[in-house]
Amino acid sequence: MRIVARRGLTVSLAGAPIQEVGADPVASHVGVMGADYPVMRTELLVEEGQSVEPGTALFRDRNRPRIVVTSPVFGEVEQISIGHRRRLSALTIALGEDSGGEPIRFPPGQAATPAGLRTFLLESGLWPALRTRPFERIPDPDGVADALFITAIDTAPHAPDPRIVLADRAEDFARGVEALTLLTEGPLFVCQDSGPALLEGLPERVSLVRFAGAHPAGLVGTHIARLRPVDGQGTVWHIGYQDVAALGRALASGKLDPVRTIAISGPGLRSARLVRAPLGVDLHGLLRSEITAGAKRIISGPILSGRESRYLARYHQQVTVLDRVEPRRRHWLLGALRQAAAPAPFIPTQALEQSFGPNLPLVPLLRALSIEDAQTCERLGCKALAEEDLALASYASGGSTDFGARLRAVLDRIEEPA
Repeated sequence: MRIVARRGLTVSLAGAPIQEVGADPVASHVGVMGADYPVMRTELLVEEGQSVEPGTALFRDRNRPRIVVTSPVFGEVEQISIGHRRRLSALTIALGEDSGGEPIRFPPGQAATPAGLRTFLLESGLWPALRTRPFERIPDPDGVADALFITAIDTAPHAPDPRIVLADRAEDFARGVEALTLLTEGPLFVCQDSGPALLEGLPERVSLVRFAGAHPAGLVGTHIARLRPVDGQGTVWHIGYQDVAALGRALASGKLDPVRTIAISGPGLRSARLVRAPLGVDLHGLLRSEITAGAKRIISGPILSGRESRYLARYHQQVTVLDRVEPRRRHWLLGALRQAAAPAPFIPTQALEQSFGPNLPLVPLLRALSIEDAQTCERLGCKALAEEDLALASYASGGSTDFGARLRAVLDRIEEPA
């Protein structure tokens, strides 16, 4: 199947990466960020100074204790930071050498059945790679998906090319895809670009769908809207292609694979390219010898939907480095008045209409989001969206309103128990 996304925009940004995996910078620390698990009430399972290895459980969800987050590396827990309302802010690990002991193994033989695969994913800490629509949350361990989406296409500015990333991981990727068919009795969609098939001899219930077009043709929200729209009752799950390949390798070896191929790019870098680094890598250390002179903004993720961060976020596959431009100073009273004012207006333009992948009424939705009218937003289909689906709309409207942040505030309100 081939789908051409008629909507979409091209965002120009200097410093595009060479789509080749170059020399890997040296990493010294990784960080597990609480912001990547926003509704998880964390119960810590390690303490500062404790040695860990790939697969060591770092913390679990108090409300759903079968969901654990595990260490991606050998090292020592250096710092645990607790933030607002006693929520985990960050857990940092100083990388160390393998102590020579037997690494943690998760028996892959148990993953041959649906229940066994769930157990394998949960115990190894791979379960959080899965996310749901609606609400973009980690699924319940006993949850059921009506369909599952594997995103093997990325149209964000400066994103790594999945074909390059998977060039030496084809067997791992195929093994991971086949295993994931055990998680749903519904269809499994592998969404890729319009080139040659990433998979041959597809397992039963697996459909390979080629998407063509500009961003947001590569977003899972676009794919779900075209292939399995989320209604008031249905739930779909999705997972990124690198997590699928990591699952495939873990099923072959019984050991976790913490390394991801990420793009480091942007006008603030001397050499923009693809590199391999562990999950949660310390971006300041990783890029110290790569950036040009002057103050910089280091963004985990794409320029449109990433966030300024010291550590690579759990679901990001790129890092964007920008020159820091100091904002023009305003009088404090003018700033306060602007903050208290009504949301900034936006003009419905052709570019704004082109910025949205799902076939939903964009302008009415943005107006409802601007005033955080949760009831209208829900009626217009906001539950099927995540922040990244509206990042291009924020850009196309001039950036005066972060529609992704407003969407999250509305989704949180809808999700609250009555």
